Amino acid sequence: MEKEHKAGEWYRLDNAAKLIPSTMVGADTRVFRLVCELKEEVNPEILQKALEETMREFPYMNCCLRKGIFWYYMDQLPGCEKVREEDIPALKALYIPGKKNFLYRVSYFHRRINVEIFHVLSDGTGGYMFIESLVTNYLILRHSLDRSLFRSDQGSVTEKQLDAFSKYYEKGERKKRNYLREMFPVKAYQIRGIQDANLEEHLLEGTVSVREILRVAHENHATVGILTTALWIEAILKEMKHSEYNRPIVVSVPVNLRQFFPSETSRNFFGVIQVVYYAGDYDGTLKSIMDPVSREFSEQLTEENVRKTMNSYSALEHNLAVRVIPLFIKNVALQGIAYRMNTGVTTSVSNVGVVRLPAEMSPYVEKFSSFMSCKTVFLCVSTYEDWMVFGVVSSFERHPVAMNFFRRLVQLGVPVEIASNDCDEGV
Repeated sequence: MEKEHKAGEWYRLDNAAKLIPSTMVGADTRVFRLVCELKEEVNPEILQKALEETMREFPYMNCCLRKGIFWYYMDQLPGCEKVREEDIPALKALYIPGKKNFLYRVSYFHRRINVEIFHVLSDGTGGYMFIESLVTNYLILRHSLDRSLFRSDQGSVTEKQLDAFSKYYEKGERKKRNYLREMFPVKAYQIRGIQDANLEEHLLEGTVSVREILRVAHENHATVGILTTALWIEAILKEMKHSEYNRPIVVSVPVNLRQFFPSETSRNFFGVIQVVYYAGDYDGTLKSIMDPVSREFSEQLTEENVRKTMNSYSALEHNLAVRVIPLFIKNVALQGIAYRMNTGVTTSVSNVGVVRLPAEMSPYVEKFSSFMSCKTVFLCVSTYEDWMVFGVVSSFERHPVAMNFFRRLVQLGVPVEIASNDCDEGV
């Protein structure tokens, strides 16, 4: 029998989450958004029942964030969040300092179920574990499906809330290398634009056929991840001035560590690789981007390298000098680390992965999409059956990089259906 979690129980933040509360700036609320678009209107009463059912599997999600003397920590709250019709801008802050509130929200709008999560709770993979369970419970209730036919292949409650960073951390490894310097060795080109006056994020959603994008990837002897990253770099190149070519484009690519270290955790468990591309190497062909990107992926996506980035997160907590510094002083240092990280990155591309639901639910579900708040521009990729969705978040009023990216897909023979929360013309 699973342990019952009650209000007042607390959890340590995992090692990736420790940086997040101290580094929220402007539009970058560190909130990510997962969306399931159904083929029918959402029933809010049934969605609320489904949420209550789902929270029995994910009790860790029912927490607020509180300040301790040395670190932030998670405090269990009673009940669960209330489902509501979407009535606020996407990716609005979930963490309000001093306020005891849930760090996730569930909303609906016509055929869409939206789940937004503060990044201290989970990463994209863990978030999809949550929304997959929510949608499964919703459709079982909505269509009176036989629950015994749908057995979850996810882990137990205990496994879902495990801090996998601590489990796989290698003591002593931190003494060997300066991970921060290795991960961010250069000052990267920075995408610029006019920031939204209300510090609100702009979302663009480009939907393509998986078959068509796979065709283009195979024609270029690449994976979809490599193709996407290369096309995104090309879209940025088209906006650069020649005087800016001295700074490389650095794409941060999150890596799901569950691929390398067995874990069913729904908490943060990811590393990153940094794909560095110099604009002077571009000769006008996609191949001149694709080849260097492919090399970067093959060289960095090894167990040794992803273990290095995993240990870099863990080393922060295990450093005795850091641990005994009071939180208000530590926040200043963490902000400095975040600044160093931001200057070393141009943009991010996250392939959140393939969503899998029981085949019996396919008649009711259209597609899934994902979005991540950011200071500049962020691209997320989600796949369900034959639909792949490129979810772009931009803190700027105009979105030339995203439009360059979508136009290039069309040129390559991949039709794109674009939707946006942006009311401006010529996005």
